[in-house]
Amino acid sequence: MAKKRKKRKSSKVNSKNITMRIVISCALVFLLIFLIVYIGYYMFDTNILELGIDKTTANYISFNDIFDTDTIKTNELKQLSDRKGMKSKGVNIIVEGTNNNLDYEIVLIPININVDYNHIKYYLTDNYNNELVFDNMNNTSLSDDLSGNVIYNGKLNNKKDYIKLRIWIDEEYSGDFDNNIFEVKVKLK
Repeated sequence: MAKKRKKRKSSKVNSKNITMRIVISCALVFLLIFLIVYIGYYMFDTNILELGIDKTTANYISFNDIFDTDTIKTNELKQLSDRKGMKSKGVNIIVEGTNNNLDYEIVLIPININVDYNHIKYYLTDNYNNELVFDNMNNTSLSDDLSGNVIYNGKLNNKKDYIKLRIWIDEEYSGDFDNNIFEVKVKLK
């Protein structure tokens, strides 16, 4: 008896279907990559998250402190030697403008101060840690609007200045120095 051979179903794959699937997959991948790049460029290059304020026309450039106000606060000044105070962490300030040759001043506004200004010292450095100012608060002048003490006058030449402020209480001070707070603002002239 002859054995009957069973015919197997042909497992031929339709090449048109495979080609179509590959083309659609590649198109979707390229579309996804394009969207990711476009969204990334739009969000990070045009700064859509930044408020639309022309910084050079504002009276004050303020810094965000999400807990209390729109300024940087220097809370709880520490009693330090000058050497340690100059090496302390400090507060970073970035001054930006759309114009060159912009005059500005950094103002410390006293919020709660119970220490004589002779004993409050500050040290400002630039982006390369070069000294800009080292002095005590007693040698500062009042700002034009009398809101605080001017600790630095600068001129914006590169459309962006990086400044680090360190502030402390002189180690020779013998009185109470708890809860001393300043706000830091940059005022355009």
